[in-house]
Amino acid sequence: MSTLNRLFLFAMIIFVISACDDGLQQPVHMYVMNNTAATGSQFPNLYQDEQGVVYMSWIANIEEDVYALEYSKIEDGRWSPSQTVRVGTDFFVNWSDFASVVGLDGEAVAVHWLRDRDLEEISHAYDIRIAFPDEETGRWSNIITPHLDETATEHGFVSMEPLSRDRVLAIWLDGRNTEGRAHDEYEDFSKAMTLRSAEISRDGEITRKRVIDEAVCDCCPTDLVPVDGGFLAVYRDRTEDETRDISIVRYDLETGEWSDPVTVYEDGWKMMACPVNGPRIVARDDYVAIAWYTGADGDSKVKLARSTDGGNTFQEPIVVAEGDRVLGRADLLLTKEGAVYVSWLEARDDAGYVMLRQVNPGGDLAETIHVGVTSASRSSGFPRMKKVDDAIILAWTQTEPLVRVRTARVQTGIE
Repeated sequence: MSTLNRLFLFAMIIFVISACDDGLQQPVHMYVMNNTAATGSQFPNLYQDEQGVVYMSWIANIEEDVYALEYSKIEDGRWSPSQTVRVGTDFFVNWSDFASVVGLDGEAVAVHWLRDRDLEEISHAYDIRIAFPDEETGRWSNIITPHLDETATEHGFVSMEPLSRDRVLAIWLDGRNTEGRAHDEYEDFSKAMTLRSAEISRDGEITRKRVIDEAVCDCCPTDLVPVDGGFLAVYRDRTEDETRDISIVRYDLETGEWSDPVTVYEDGWKMMACPVNGPRIVARDDYVAIAWYTGADGDSKVKLARSTDGGNTFQEPIVVAEGDRVLGRADLLLTKEGAVYVSWLEARDDAGYVMLRQVNPGGDLAETIHVGVTSASRSSGFPRMKKVDDAIILAWTQTEPLVRVRTARVQTGIE
C-alpha cells in the first residue's frame, strides 16, 4: 500500500470514528468506489442518459496553471478509463461553476467547459465552450461558443441536455448586460445577470436563441431535465426587492419557446448578494421534484418540493435538513417507487460532511446518514449523485490529505 493510500485510509478511519461519536448514522452498505480520476482532480459532475449510463466529468490540475477536462463512465459496475477532452492553460476553474458531459445511447455526445479571458482589469471574464466529438476521429474538435456577444463578462453555470447525437439544448447565466457595471450600480436591473438558452449543433449552428429571464441571481447553478414535449429548467431568480427564490420554466420543443417563470415556493429570502446555491430537479412522467437551499429568516434549510402534475403545481415543501451546520449544495434523485433521495453538505468542526436522506412517497423522512467527508470550504465544490441499479453513486472533491475526486456506492435495494 502506497503512503498516500495509507494516509487516505487513516483519514477515513478517523472520520468514521468522529462521525460515530457525533451521533451520525452510517449507511449499512457503503463502499468506496475507485475511479480513474488522478490526484489533482476536482469538481466532479454526474450525468445519466436515457439508458441509465452514468458519466462523470472533472477538471484535473496537471501541473501549475495547466488543467485538463476529463471524463469517465460506469461500465460493468466500474468506472471506465479516463478520457481527456482538452488540456490547456486558459481554463476558468471555479468551485461552483464547473464543466459537464452529456450522453446519449451510452456514448458521450457533448461537453462544456469555461475559457478564461485572462484580462488583468476584469477578474471574472470568461466564456462558455461546448464541444462535440468528430464523427471520424472521435476528437473533441467541434468547439462552439453559444453566446455571441463577445463582452468581457461572466458566461457560465451551464446546464445541457441532448436533443440528438448532433444537437443539444443549453441554458446558461449570461452577463452581457453587466459589462462595465460598477459596484454601486448592482441594483440597476438594466445591468442584471440574465438567463439565456440556445440549441447548438455539431456543425456550429446556433438556433432558437432565447432570453429566459432578464434578471437572475449572479452565480447560482442552474439545472435542466427532459419531460414530455420539452424540458423543465430551474434556477435562482432575483426580484427588484432582492428576493432570491427558486423559479421554474418550461421549454416547448415544438415552438422553441419558454414559459413565463413561476416561483416554486415563496421562501422570501432577501439578500444583497448571490448565495451560490442553485436548485436541482428530477422528473419521471408527471412526477417532478426540486431540491434547494434557502437562508430565509436567517434559518439554513434544504427543502424538497414535489409535483404530481408535471411541474405545474407543487405541494408544500418538506424540510429535509436545517440548522447552522447546513451549507446547502443540494442534489437529488428519484426512484421508480417515487421515493426521493436528497444530498447536501454540512459543516462540522473543520470538515464538510456529505449527507444523504430519503423522503418516501408519503413524505416521511428517513434517518440522515453521512456518506463522505471533505472540507467545508469552497474548495470542496458540490457533491453529486445518481442511481445505478439498486445503488446510489456519489461523487465529491476530497481536499485532504490530497485533492482528488472520490466516489462511493451506497447499496440501498431501491429500484
